Amino acid sequence: MGKRGPSSFKKLDAERAIRSARDSGIEPAMVEIVTKDGTTFRVFGSGALSETSQDTAGAKAWNEEIAKLKAKPK
Repeated sequence: MGKRGPSSFKKLDAERAIRSARDSGIEPAMVEIVTKDGTTFRVFGSGALSETSQDTAGAKAWNEEIAKLKAKPK
C-alpha cells in the first residue's frame, strides 16, 4: 500500500476540540470535521442517540396538537 496523501485533518485537532467542550461542561454527542477537499468525517458518541425527557415531552405535546388538528371536522 502506498503512502497516504497530505491531510489537513489531524487527530490532535479533534482531541483538542473535544477536550475544550468537556472542560466547559458540555459533553459532545458528535464531532463533525469537514476537510478542505470537502470530505466529511462524523464521529458519534454514546449520547448521540439518547433522548432527554424534555425532548420526549416536547415531541409528545406537538404530536397531540397535530392529532387534534387532524381530528377537527372540515
